[in-house]
Amino acid sequence: MATELRHHFVAFLDVLGFSEMVAADIGDDKQYFLGKLFRCHQSAANIFRDDPNCTITQFSDSIVVAQPYDAKNFEWFVKRVAEYQRLLLDEELLCRGGISVNKHFSNGSFTFSAGLIAAYQVESRLARYPRVVISQDVLELVLPKTSRTRLPRALMREDDGLVFVDYIGHTQRKRPKKLRGAVGKIVGRLANREEPSVKEKALWLAAYSDAVLKTKLRRPRFTDLR
Repeated sequence: MATELRHHFVAFLDVLGFSEMVAADIGDDKQYFLGKLFRCHQSAANIFRDDPNCTITQFSDSIVVAQPYDAKNFEWFVKRVAEYQRLLLDEELLCRGGISVNKHFSNGSFTFSAGLIAAYQVESRLARYPRVVISQDVLELVLPKTSRTRLPRALMREDDGLVFVDYIGHTQRKRPKKLRGAVGKIVGRLANREEPSVKEKALWLAAYSDAVLKTKLRRPRFTDLR
C-alpha cells in the first residue's frame, strides 16, 4: 500500500454508554457487553465485504469506516453504515456519529486522516442523538442542487435541518419483530434514567421509531397531576 493521502468517505461512530459497559464487565465474569460488541465487530466484515477497499476499524468505543471517494458509491456506503447500526441495535446498543469526505490514510495499525477529524467534529458538535449525521460538504458533493430536497432512501432529514442515516427505515424489513423489541427495550431502559442527556436520547429514539415503524413509544410530554 502506498503511503499517500487520498479522498475517502469516512464515518466516525461513537458507541453510547461505553464507559458503563466496561465498568459492568469488569465486575462480572460473564463479560456481557464485551460479547455483544465483539459479535458486532465480527459481523461487520460481512456488511462491507462487497468492497475490499472499504475498511472498518474499532478501538474502544470508536469505530471508523472508510472507503475511497467516488460519488456513485455514496448510497452504498450509507446503507452499509445503516446495517452496522442495526447490528448494534439488535444487541440493544446505540451509536451516534458523522460522515465526511476528506483525505485519509490508514493501513490498519496507523491512521492519518483529515476525514476522520471532520467526521469526529460532525459527531461531537451536531449528532447529539443516536444518529449518524451527514456533513453538509458531503451532501454538496454527491447530490445535485436540484435533488437535495429529495434524499436517497437510506437518508432522512430532521426538523433541525440535519440529514442522517435512516438505519431503522433501511433495515425495518429485516427481522422486524426483533427490531421493534430492541427499540422498545432501549427506550424503556433509558427513559427511566435520571440524567437529562440520557433521557433525551430515549425520547429521540422513541419519536424516530414512532415516525418510521408506527410504534407508540413516546410518553405524554405534559401530565396534569392536579
